[in-house]
Amino acid sequence: MADDIPAPERRDDCLALVRAGLGLGSDGVLAISVQSGGLFNYLLRVDTQAGTYFFKQYLDGVDNPLYSPPEIPAIERAELAERVQRLAADGSGVVPEIVAFDRGRCAFLMTAAAGERPLNDHLARGELPAGFLDRLPGVLAGLHQRTHRRFTADSVLANTAFRDFKLGLQYDDITARLTAAEADRVLRCRRDYQRRTDCVTHGDLNSRNIIVSGSALGVIDFEQSHLGTPAYDLAYILCEVFISREVFDTDAAGVIGEFLDRYFADFTVAKRDSVETEVTRHLAVQTLYRFWGPSRAAWTGYVGDDDRARVIAAARALLMTDGPVTAVLGR
Repeated sequence: MADDIPAPERRDDCLALVRAGLGLGSDGVLAISVQSGGLFNYLLRVDTQAGTYFFKQYLDGVDNPLYSPPEIPAIERAELAERVQRLAADGSGVVPEIVAFDRGRCAFLMTAAAGERPLNDHLARGELPAGFLDRLPGVLAGLHQRTHRRFTADSVLANTAFRDFKLGLQYDDITARLTAAEADRVLRCRRDYQRRTDCVTHGDLNSRNIIVSGSALGVIDFEQSHLGTPAYDLAYILCEVFISREVFDTDAAGVIGEFLDRYFADFTVAKRDSVETEVTRHLAVQTLYRFWGPSRAAWTGYVGDDDRARVIAAARALLMTDGPVTAVLGR
């Protein structure tokens, strides 16, 4: 069977959600094809008479060559992703709308994301499409503001097992490359974060989960969401912008400052200086992780040796600096 042809049972599950969400039978489906990119799930593109949709199904016992995540049941991951994606969408036109959810199948059907190519493709060429600054800050601020102080640590949205797995990779595991003082800063940052449940985060806001083309922008993949702080999501994506801008000799401080200006125009429930000071610490760690983590080739494979050494040195200096990130970067 060709790689882009779904297994019969997956096709059947997909058609069931198409019937439930769109009221279409199999005669209304033009094509169903397997999509790559899901680490712990199964993704199908569904072209129908009503337009293009995507079917996502969460699976148990999925092997991954890079990661060994905690064994969280597929239904829990599906319910978490479905709930947070609905929270984040809120009619934004940026987050795909879920049109059908089937708990028994651990699956949902959603609209197609706006945009054509992952942001990662653009950053690797020193580009920053207009939609990134025009649309992402407001959508992210909306998710953080709407969920601020709304959920407690015993909520399913806390997702502490996966959160702590990721923090282990991104924070604990990089300390072997650092001085004792640097490692202490990283571990304190991680411990402080684990005590916080300020808002729902996307949790994996990397440049492959942001689809862009010009002013169009889509944000996908919410299964790693957890309760945390705005600084984690902000640093997660801004570290990639920081690396790209540093490599291509453009104004990293200016772009990050403009992004945060737009974010804080909509996020008003916490003091900007406090959030930005937390961003400084996470930005340093996340930048280092993009060079040293197991998936480093995906994020920084385009960076040459000289630039790599220079950006790593800048991140280590940032790690040992206190203050709001815009001030620290000299905006």
